[in-house]
Amino acid sequence: MAFTYEIVKKIATIAETGGNSVELNIIRYGNKAPKYDLRRWRVKDGVRRMQKGITLDEEELHILRNVLDGMGTNM
Repeated sequence: MAFTYEIVKKIATIAETGGNSVELNIIRYGNKAPKYDLRRWRVKDGVRRMQKGITLDEEELHILRNVLDGMGTNM
């Protein structure tokens, strides 16, 4: 069985360096419900490939947003 995905909506490009980008998209994997996906993408030899990332449903995304909002600028 082949691994299939469809980028349903491109939300934002967070960073770009050379042939790499970090993007937040909504992606459907196979025939499952779409999810939010934050990951690095690499373009090499004209081919765009997924790299490591995280996939979140809407509830998980809201929890992450609340955590990040609570952090403020405490870095």
